[in-house]
Amino acid sequence: MGVVFCWKYHEEKHIQNRGEAKMFNQLKLQLVRFQTLFSYKFGDWRKVRIIENNDLLVEIPSEMRYSYYCHSMHLTTDHRIFIRSSVLDRFLKARSILLDQGFDLIVYDGWRSYELQEKLFWYYMREFTADKFNLSAGFSGLVDCDDVRNYFFTLPKNVQSAMFDVNRAYVSWPSKDSMVPSPHATGGSIDVWPFRDGVAVDLGVPFDWMKEDAGTFYHLKARRKAFSDNDAMVIKNRSCLILAMVKAGFSCYGPEIWHFNYGNQMDGLVKHCDAFYSYTEP
Repeated sequence: MGVVFCWKYHEEKHIQNRGEAKMFNQLKLQLVRFQTLFSYKFGDWRKVRIIENNDLLVEIPSEMRYSYYCHSMHLTTDHRIFIRSSVLDRFLKARSILLDQGFDLIVYDGWRSYELQEKLFWYYMREFTADKFNLSAGFSGLVDCDDVRNYFFTLPKNVQSAMFDVNRAYVSWPSKDSMVPSPHATGGSIDVWPFRDGVAVDLGVPFDWMKEDAGTFYHLKARRKAFSDNDAMVIKNRSCLILAMVKAGFSCYGPEIWHFNYGNQMDGLVKHCDAFYSYTEP
């Protein structure tokens, strides 16, 4: 009888601790949400001072990467992915945390060339931003980056300005400026996706989906649309990813569940410190 009581006590204690851990994680997520959204709402990452520390760019091992823009979108022929060495260290820590939970973690993108950044800017101007301004018809059929850009500059100046600002929330304007480089051009931005048994985990949206439900904290909103398949599982997957990346030292980017920063101006904005990664090249 004593053995049964002892077992029941430990089981109840374990459930209690598990409940406390879940509550702690929920509070942590809400704190990260507040810090991130508050920082971006009232600050400007482009004004964060950079003191370059010359951390090296290193190549992500092939078993930990999937070059999305090479293999899926064919916007580049380079399948390699580079990030700063300290970013790699933190990625490996986040990956270790997720491996303990039954996930793997794969890098979809890291450092970007000026040319790739420009292609992405105009690609998503056509694919998503044009629709928000009811201009999809004018952009449809334009495949080449130059054609999209040239058509854009035929639009009224006020429309150009509004579209530029909306598009830039998801795809930074390409910049080699050492004081205001594109975040991905610093090697401090990383796009990741959790996997399980070799299959991409459901985060409720596809990669590079540029609508509200792609937001990092969308699943924490009190009023939102449920994710289509298994809402509870999507919430768990998203929460596990965020908590692992934050614990490893990354900061989040509000509009994109897959995008995290370390050492660049976006990271400095959220952490209220100087950045130490400027523009760099392999």
